[in-house]
Amino acid sequence: MRVAFLADIHANLSALTAVLNDMPPVDAIVCLGDVVGYYAEPNEVCELLRTRNVPTIRGNHDAYVTGELAPHPERISAYRTVWTKQTLTSDNIDWLRSLPISLKFEWDKQHVQLRHATPWDEEAYLYPDSDRLADIKLARNQFLALGHTHWPMIRHCGEGTLFNPGSVGQPRDCNPKAAYAILNCASGDIEFRRVSYDVAALQERLRRLGWEPASIAILSRTSRNENGQAKQCTQLR
Repeated sequence: MRVAFLADIHANLSALTAVLNDMPPVDAIVCLGDVVGYYAEPNEVCELLRTRNVPTIRGNHDAYVTGELAPHPERISAYRTVWTKQTLTSDNIDWLRSLPISLKFEWDKQHVQLRHATPWDEEAYLYPDSDRLADIKLARNQFLALGHTHWPMIRHCGEGTLFNPGSVGQPRDCNPKAAYAILNCASGDIEFRRVSYDVAALQERLRRLGWEPASIAILSRTSRNENGQAKQCTQLR
C-alpha cells in the first residue's frame, strides 16, 4: 500500500492542485493539518479535501479559526485568522471543527500515527536538530508523521521512523516547490517529492488583494544565512 502525506496547505489552492496533479497512483491520501491560514482560498482547499474524502487532522491554524486554540495577538493579521473565519462557509467551519488532533492507521503491518506538531503539543516545533527528538521512542514498524515546521524531515526514533513531508502551501526550507511525501507501507520506504507551480502568479494576485508582504515573500524564498543554512521564518509562526 502506498500513502501520500500532505501537510500545511494553508489555503494555497495552486500548490495543492499542483501536488495532486503530480501525485503518482496511491492507495490513500492523508493530511497532517493546517488546511487554512495565511492565504486566500480556504473554502476551495477545504472542499477539495472533503470531496476526495482525505482523512485530515487539525493543525494549529485550523484550531485558531474554530476558536479551539488562541493565536498570538501580534500574529493574527499575518495568519489571516479573522479574515479566514469570516470567509469560510458554515459547512467548512463545521468540518474543520470536526477534525481530530490525531489519527492512527495500520497499513501492511505498519503502524502510522498522524499528529500536526508533536506527540505532546499542537504548537511546539520539532526541527531536524531539535533536542526533543530524543524523547520520542517508536517501536519497530511504527511511523510518526508530523507537519507544522514546513521542513521535510526523516529521523529514526527508537526502532521506528518519524517523518515530516514538508509544506504544500508554504515551504520554509529555501525551496519554493510544494512538498509532500509517499510512504510505501510494504517496504517502509518514504519518498519525498517537490512540485513546481506558478508562484509568481500567486504572489502577484496576493499583492493585488493587499496581502501581508512577509507572507507573500516567503513563497519564493531561496536565501540562506552566512552559514549556508536556510533561515527559519520565525516571524510567520
